[in-house]
Amino acid sequence: KNPDTDLDKANLFVKEIFVDGGKILKRLRPAPQGRAHRVRKRSNHVTLVVDKAPVVTEEKKSAE
Repeated sequence: KNPDTDLDKANLFVKEIFVDGGKILKRLRPAPQGRAHRVRKRSNHVTLVVDKAPVVTEEKKSAE
């Protein structure tokens, strides 16, 4: 989804990461006396945004 397809893997860093709730699968688990208990299997969505590493420039301080 990024228009910059010529990114170097060594120059990438994690800009943003977040986790959202996903689907819940409902299953049944056997219980005593022929009954069943409901089990909710939860899932999630992980979103990871990467960006180019910022360029760090060292500026020399001049003597005043």
